[in-house]
Amino acid sequence: MQLTFHGHACVSLALPDGGGTLVIDPGSFSDTQAALNGATAVLITHDHADHLDAEAVLQHLASGTDAHVWGPRSAIDDLLSGDAPTERVHEVTPGDVLHISGAQVTVGGGDHAEIHPDAPRLARNVTYHVTTPGRGIYHPGDSYTAPDALPDDVLDVLLVPVSGPWVKLAEVIDFARAVPAAVVVPIHDAPLSEVGHTLTARWLDTARLGGKYTYTRLSAGESLTV
Repeated sequence: MQLTFHGHACVSLALPDGGGTLVIDPGSFSDTQAALNGATAVLITHDHADHLDAEAVLQHLASGTDAHVWGPRSAIDDLLSGDAPTERVHEVTPGDVLHISGAQVTVGGGDHAEIHPDAPRLARNVTYHVTTPGRGIYHPGDSYTAPDALPDDVLDVLLVPVSGPWVKLAEVIDFARAVPAAVVVPIHDAPLSEVGHTLTARWLDTARLGGKYTYTRLSAGESLTV
């Protein structure tokens, strides 16, 4: 499959054998028009606007497509309040396993990363492990929750959040090193300048602190064959 980065936390996956395009987290900091163009399935990790541009997703659902959307209750409620078709919007909870156009999607997580002990964690955040035969990618949303079970030869791409009010670089590094993957792709990066990207890349480069992955930053619109 082909993974394309659309800015911030949004990626699309062109599924093999004509399975269509699966999009994860088309939010307000992303190029949602490009991401949703032709999308047959949309996965939402949580209801924050930088992960769910509800207006863009509603427009996509109303555009004549037969696309379906999956997400936690709060995200689904945002779409249903905007008159999304109920038969094409589905709630997920950790432990669910979805079968979408030849891909298996295992839902995990449940908790948004803590921003501060005095700030309540209101958002429910789920993670998505998307696999096709012999291939897999993992999107943690706003968390560093690892997959519950991970065969050694399945995870090709680990998407790693690298910036935000809840992000600490030590946790970024630990997450990248703890989850075995061939390639680490930084996401959740809209707050970073080019200087910030350079510094982050230096710390996540395996030559400095170890690890067995290749760190690969993608620009918006750039793709990686998985």
